[in-house]
Amino acid sequence: MKIEGRWTICTILLLIIMTASLFATTGEGSATLGGVNGYVVLPSAIPVKSTQESASITTGYNAVLEFPLTFSHIPYIQFGFKEDFEVSLAVDIAESADLLLNAKWRFIEKETTSITFGVNGQMHDIGKDPLLFAAQTYIATSFSSNFIDLPSKTTILIGYTVKDNMNTDIDFGMGFQAPLWEKVFKGKVDFLIDFGNVSYSAYPGAGKAENRGMLNVGMKLLPIEFMKSTFIAADFRLIDILDHEGRGVSAGVSITFRP
Repeated sequence: MKIEGRWTICTILLLIIMTASLFATTGEGSATLGGVNGYVVLPSAIPVKSTQESASITTGYNAVLEFPLTFSHIPYIQFGFKEDFEVSLAVDIAESADLLLNAKWRFIEKETTSITFGVNGQMHDIGKDPLLFAAQTYIATSFSSNFIDLPSKTTILIGYTVKDNMNTDIDFGMGFQAPLWEKVFKGKVDFLIDFGNVSYSAYPGAGKAENRGMLNVGMKLLPIEFMKSTFIAADFRLIDILDHEGRGVSAGVSITFRP
């Protein structure tokens, strides 16, 4: 990417942050395909919900079908603690298995705005020789805004990917989460959208972003308490819907324990 293009992107992102109108944000996050709190593939700046006294534990599973025949299983486990920290471990299983270790630290929280530093360490083709390694680091800001006249949780992400043979190693993306047909679903279903040039993994089973661009949409059943301190949530997603190849669908479910 040329220097002028990078400055243009940064300027646009800064203008969005400065001009976003503040509204009540949605109250719950969503696990990405890689098991980190966020949107479809894009992390948010908000860690999974926890308190200073009690950690939260989430276990989940995502099934991903990339057309025509590629199928991936992504089980994950996620921990939130001390309100501002999150770690997760996911395994992306397709023709081979990849290990994804995520960590997130929210170092600024003021009113409805959060700023977070995150890292995603990756080990690919486990059991094969040679192993492939990659890493993604990022700074993300999430804030309350308005998306098509709906109260939205908006995230802007800028980061860096360490991987061979990339068109550009600079990452950027945006994500939105807003209520979907609030009167119909009683505020329990949210609409998700994210786009940019970064996926949940440098070598993902789906949502490859090899040309460094993608658009994903989804809907999220927000956590419902079905036992004391135990919540269930579900997701359905459409991946890379504007690309000429590699489109896919995904469904996921998660169970969270918050003592």
